[in-house]
Amino acid sequence: MKQGLVCRNYELDWMACDEGAELGRIDADYLIMTAKGDLEYLRKLVPAPLEATDEVVIYMGWFKETEKDGVKTWAYPFHEWGVGIKTRIKDEPGSEGLFLVQLYVDDDLVLVHGREVWGYPKKIGQMAITPPTSEDSDQYDFSVSRRGAHLVSGRVENLQAIPKEEFPFFGTQFPICYRQTPANTTAGLEKKELVYVQVDYEANDTMKGTGSIAIQDGPFDQIPIGPLTDITSYFGRCTFNHNGIAHRVVEASEIARPVDLSRAGKTPATV
Repeated sequence: MKQGLVCRNYELDWMACDEGAELGRIDADYLIMTAKGDLEYLRKLVPAPLEATDEVVIYMGWFKETEKDGVKTWAYPFHEWGVGIKTRIKDEPGSEGLFLVQLYVDDDLVLVHGREVWGYPKKIGQMAITPPTSEDSDQYDFSVSRRGAHLVSGRVENLQAIPKEEFPFFGTQFPICYRQTPANTTAGLEKKELVYVQVDYEANDTMKGTGSIAIQDGPFDQIPIGPLTDITSYFGRCTFNHNGIAHRVVEASEIARPVDLSRAGKTPATV
């Protein structure tokens, strides 16, 4: 079954995008941070058989209404903020990718087809980028909030032009999703899978600079990524092509992160 038809089963608005054809060809502006993390924290976020590295990638994207060759290939502009850990499977070729820990989006179509179809760990949030990425600047600020609770503030600054080959989202990349499928006859999970999704990026107006980020966990919106060092920031305008529902699937085990019940039922701090 074609990818677009699968998505249509979950969200009929998909038909406004290239008449429900394959997902892809979306123009997006990216603010990206790469950093080093503490393996003590990062290993708890990654399910076996994946092995965490100390490389963390954080991004904010503005995905734009897109038209290619006279065909509207994406009809619903949205923001997406995400954090991932670069991982690999020991002694298995072609297993490297960015394991996605947490994603926030501000559009329900993107939430549904991302989470239900591929297993992207998406939640609805509220996001902003200042100035808008349609404006050329050497500095951008971004923020993420959820249910009135402020979660993330970030800044990329001192941006200077670089070759597109140095941009983190260039060429072929493999986001990795932890997809959990409920059983239909019992209370529990039937499958736990790591789904590798191939994404091909074209990049323009690529820049590199410095950056800073503050992450505040909200109740049950936990992003326990730990301390980060060696932060480098990037900006780029891209077209990304999303290829395939499951380029590669690996049976997964439980994530090692313990559930923190200490803040259960408490009202989040608002801003």
